[in-house]
Amino acid sequence: MAGLMCQQLYTVQQSTRMLTSHDSVKRSATDFIEYRLMPSAPAVQYASRTDVGMRRSANQDSLAVRLCSDYDEWHRCGHLFVVADGMGGHAVGDLASRIAIDTLPHAYFKRDAPSVPDRMRQAIFAANKAINDSGRENREFEGMGTTCSVLSLSEDGAIIGHVGDSRVYRVRRGRIEQLTFDHSLQWEMIRLGRATIENVELFHPRNVITRCLGPDPFVQVDVEGPFSVEGGDQFVLCSDGLTNHVTDVEIGQIVASLPPAESSRLLINLANCRGGTDNSTVVVVGIDTYPGTFEEQSVELPETPKLDRTMDIPGKPSPVPQILLAATAVLCLLAGITLGVMESFIPAAILVAASVLSWLISRRMLSGNPKETSDDFSTAGTASIANIDQMESTGERSSSRPSVPNTAFNPKSPYRVVNATVSEAFLSCLAEVQSDLVQVARESAWDVDFEELTTLGKQAVFAQQLRKPDQAMKSRAWAIDLLMREMYQRSRTT
Repeated sequence: MAGLMCQQLYTVQQSTRMLTSHDSVKRSATDFIEYRLMPSAPAVQYASRTDVGMRRSANQDSLAVRLCSDYDEWHRCGHLFVVADGMGGHAVGDLASRIAIDTLPHAYFKRDAPSVPDRMRQAIFAANKAINDSGRENREFEGMGTTCSVLSLSEDGAIIGHVGDSRVYRVRRGRIEQLTFDHSLQWEMIRLGRATIENVELFHPRNVITRCLGPDPFVQVDVEGPFSVEGGDQFVLCSDGLTNHVTDVEIGQIVASLPPAESSRLLINLANCRGGTDNSTVVVVGIDTYPGTFEEQSVELPETPKLDRTMDIPGKPSPVPQILLAATAVLCLLAGITLGVMESFIPAAILVAASVLSWLISRRMLSGNPKETSDDFSTAGTASIANIDQMESTGERSSSRPSVPNTAFNPKSPYRVVNATVSEAFLSCLAEVQSDLVQVARESAWDVDFEELTTLGKQAVFAQQLRKPDQAMKSRAWAIDLLMREMYQRSRTT
């Protein structure tokens, strides 16, 4: 049975506590919500939930949450949220994710560091070392790995540490922003200019990641931010089991419309309704109030998001060398005409030299400076072309990944920005989900209150007519949850 746990704790400068979710099977879904109030510190509420899915027998996802106990600790470290997804294609992925969420928070709060980004990076390095050491000490665990996405909310704002393809989003004022770069083959091919957002699905598989914690003694870590934080913001950390089935737009609409506990349940339920092919984990962090942080430069969202083919993607061929070559050729041709046929060897020699120089410049721009490429994408580096080609041919992961959507792809975080205002189309989609579940419930004689489900459906329709989409979504979410509870009980006890 999928047990549901929901608590509300109102604490004022209480002792620090950490929430972890890492039992060996984790067949049941869990959620948790807490409010933390401190003088001059943010008022934050969050809910976390992890679920085995509909096709897996074990949950390889893990999560950890640690809130600061006092203002001084928040000033130095900030509240910490972690999601780790053990690699299904690696040995003992569930153990790798557990080691990550056990080691990382301890190292983050205990080690000395000059800044939050340095503290974040050191903690992820410590987690990687712990997983790698465990793999080397026991041959049965050799090669195990996990993704890891970490969010810190401190006085500096939001700082993110990231390895793998689990994601961190920020939902603000009707749009959702992906703050992390997917360390996947598809995203790396786009970054290197070897694919576009439209055609990447045709040439590169979905299920290959290029970085994770554990297999190697050293790992390249992305540290993003600081990002500004303001009251009303929502942050989402999630594994790819969620994003395999729920789009960015849908995540944004759900999180913006519902409190963390309700939005986290609907997100997991929706993923499972659509197949639940992988474990799903989500942490939703709602910001009630937050001390003033710097104003970051906003990213303008195009009216119709499309791929910007002129965008300066590191590794993308530059037209400058070709322009120089063409201009040189024209000048040399004019010079040849002026000097005559007998002296044409002079401009010909100049043309050859210019061609070689332009070729060298072109090669330089195509290969790129690794350090400059890293800075452009706020990363510490990427896998080599040879390694990527090898991973593309062999694959590393069995889970399905969604295609990179046809939206604007930014060279710096946030990498994608999508409109996420609640739409009639999505509310209709939720109505269809509820209707389909009700039909199954009637045909299978589920033990549910059909009168209550009918009432909730009418309430949703009435709320839509009154142009109250949040209320409509809340009614749909509650109806879907009632039905999914019965589905979990029946499917996971057989």
